[in-house]
Amino acid sequence: MTSLMSYLTPQSQQAAKAYQLTQRAKKGKPAPEEWDRWLFELFPSYFPAPFASRHRDMWEWVDNIPTESRPPAFVGIWGRGGAKSTNAEAAAAYVGAKGIRKYVLYISRTQDQADDHVGNIAEMLESPLFASHYPKAADRKVGKFGNSKGWRRNRLRCANGFIVDAMGLDSARRGAKIEEARPDFIIIDDIDGQEDQPVAVDKMIRSLTQKILPAGAYNLAVLAIQNLIHPDSIFSRLYDGRADFLANRIVSGPFPAIEGLTTELRDGRYIITGGVATWEGQSMARCQQMLDDMGLSAFLKECQHDVEAPLGGIWDHVEFQHIDFAELPDLVRVSLWVDPAVTNTNQSDSQAISVSGIDEDGKMYRLYAWEQRSSPHQALRHAVLKAIEYKSGTVGVETDQGGDVWISAYEKVVEELVAEGLINEEDAPQFQQAKAGAGHGSKVHRNALVLADYERGNIVHVRGTHQIMERSYRRFPLTKPFDWVDASYWDWNDLRGAWYAW
Repeated sequence: MTSLMSYLTPQSQQAAKAYQLTQRAKKGKPAPEEWDRWLFELFPSYFPAPFASRHRDMWEWVDNIPTESRPPAFVGIWGRGGAKSTNAEAAAAYVGAKGIRKYVLYISRTQDQADDHVGNIAEMLESPLFASHYPKAADRKVGKFGNSKGWRRNRLRCANGFIVDAMGLDSARRGAKIEEARPDFIIIDDIDGQEDQPVAVDKMIRSLTQKILPAGAYNLAVLAIQNLIHPDSIFSRLYDGRADFLANRIVSGPFPAIEGLTTELRDGRYIITGGVATWEGQSMARCQQMLDDMGLSAFLKECQHDVEAPLGGIWDHVEFQHIDFAELPDLVRVSLWVDPAVTNTNQSDSQAISVSGIDEDGKMYRLYAWEQRSSPHQALRHAVLKAIEYKSGTVGVETDQGGDVWISAYEKVVEELVAEGLINEEDAPQFQQAKAGAGHGSKVHRNALVLADYERGNIVHVRGTHQIMERSYRRFPLTKPFDWVDASYWDWNDLRGAWYAW
């Protein structure tokens, strides 16, 4: 017998299902305990498709947030159209309904964007299905005389004490709190912009690290979610390891909309000819619609995370080899070199560290890369600790800038680390130096020497910070910074020269 439901439009079917669920709730049947059934039942219009593995990973994290301690931050790098904000907004409703957290701070690039997200959360809380199960979370908090104390564009204050606040990085304030409560759940959603210059990125990082994150409660949980925008964005740094904040983090992605995407230009229109959609809710047909609307370049950036630097450098043809740390052979020597900047301002070059090792057959392995704007002192501290971690007996510094001042600076750093108990004096690596002007040629000449070794298949990248290495090579000599490229010459020169001498 054919169900009456089959004669209804999809919209009418959804409305009928919502009515049935509301009646079930009114009869006292509790909401499901399982997070996926909870979402499908309470917010059927928001979650019409099954979850992808990345969604499940995020929700398992949300569902297991400890009440009295900090979990690792969850950083989701998902393509546009992959339900990033829908899941983040629903997470806010979930923790409020379940009592997992009391005060959510929703951070976006601008105040208007953050307000819109909080408005979406308000619609979730006020929906009939949610309200029937969690009436106090759906009701606005009122004062003793019945006046409403919240439910504005940028703030929700619920009758059960749950609070949701909106904050844009363009109006970030220090020490956000309401009546002594500090945020115990911060959601960071869509903070990067395509045109952001390094100065703007650094400013946003300062707002996050100096104003917003320190305002969190002792048991703060952080959910950060966005697609990659450009190679130097905040989320690019969280992904490739350059970001030193949210250090205890789980990185989910980058997940493109289509794995193995291929396209073909036909009569002025790009057609998707191959690949596999990574989520049922963003099918191949839906991706084709987005491609038609956005154009290929925008689709590749927004949905596929294709944010590499422009091509045209001397490294474009190289296919880098990769292995995992577990696959490393025995190394006969490890070398660490620093390419330093003598200042730390918005106009300064970056500090960079390259660590490589070589096996008995002369094959070289790039072990670690670090490149970011920092103080010379911090760069040397980082270098010493990494030298000990990777068992390099020396820390090399290119001393064209600063000269012998680096020797005393290095000695001071070692003394400091010993005094802090972070290293033993006998384990401290020895200082060595080199000058690019002493017969090593120009940057391009030095690069060409290293490039030839790559072309012969003699250098392998160890997965971990390999993205930093490869982005640095790909942009050379077109786009700065070149600092890690310079540092990678020095450890190559050190190891290759020593190996030839054996």
